[in-house]
Amino acid sequence: MKEQTIFNLLHVMDQVTNKMLIRFQQESELSLGISHILVLLELHNEGEQRPSDLAEALGYTPASLTHLSTKLIQNEYITLRHDEEDRRTKYWQITPLGLEVLNEAKKYGQKVRTELFSHLSETEQMSLLKIYTKLNDTFI
Repeated sequence: MKEQTIFNLLHVMDQVTNKMLIRFQQESELSLGISHILVLLELHNEGEQRPSDLAEALGYTPASLTHLSTKLIQNEYITLRHDEEDRRTKYWQITPLGLEVLNEAKKYGQKVRTELFSHLSETEQMSLLKIYTKLNDTFI
């Protein structure tokens, strides 16, 4: 791959990602961003977690995760619990209301995914997933 084409590739990948995010926001009636939804998804999949562990799992800074938590706690989508032995240690957990919101987000996400990827065959979709996974794994 020529050096100049890497920028074209990155630009197109960025454009597709932005269009997917915009389309999701247009379809969704939720007042949450993708980062909020990813926090809820991670808590649902992995259970109660310390914010520092959650930040590491999602690739966020602790400060950005603290910012995200404000809205999630205010809307009662997550709860905050202090460790009984060390009050400085906190744990977050998704609430039943948070799970409802997550399920709604999944429905909107599936609609956008179906719309976008309907232009690709199943084989092309699987190839795209493999390629993105392989690229992502090179940064580990």
